[in-house]
Amino acid sequence: QRQQEFLAISAAVALTAAAIVMLFHVLMSGQLSDQEERKAYIQSEIATLDGQIKQIDELQTRKEELLARMKVIVRVFDEVAHTVPDKIHLTSCQRSGDMFTIEGYSESNTQVSAFLRNLNASTWFKNPVLANVTADETVTKKDLKDNKRNVIATETKKTNKFALRVELESPEPAPEDEKAGVKKTNKEAAK
Repeated sequence: QRQQEFLAISAAVALTAAAIVMLFHVLMSGQLSDQEERKAYIQSEIATLDGQIKQIDELQTRKEELLARMKVIVRVFDEVAHTVPDKIHLTSCQRSGDMFTIEGYSESNTQVSAFLRNLNASTWFKNPVLANVTADETVTKKDLKDNKRNVIATETKKTNKFALRVELESPEPAPEDEKAGVKKTNKEAAK
């Protein structure tokens, strides 16, 4: 009888131990699968954030490029404003690479010549070439009031329509203007 009790107790202990081991195994498997799910979620979020960081870096690079281009554009338009003589009116300024095509009107050919000389002396432009100059007549109408009557007067002005091409002198990469943070051209650095 003792032996039967011993066997029964041993079987109960073995069954209890097996149940505890199975319960432990099930709990650990559940925790492991939960941990694997968390790990997969974190890795997917890291991949998403890495993609966003890459986009932010690309946008930052693009922003810096645009700001650098904007500084050059501002300098170019400032230089154009300084080189245009009085009585010249620009109608078009188009850029293709480093080449600008400028069109406009002047009252005389000497003003066009002065504009070409100013562009050639400029630190931001080089090799200005006059494409064409054509004589043009501009008719303007003016309304004049004379003793309660309207009088329409016409005035004819002779102008010269011109077109020219000029190259942008690329800034040299090394020297920078400390005040403005703008790169200098070869002509500016030589001064």
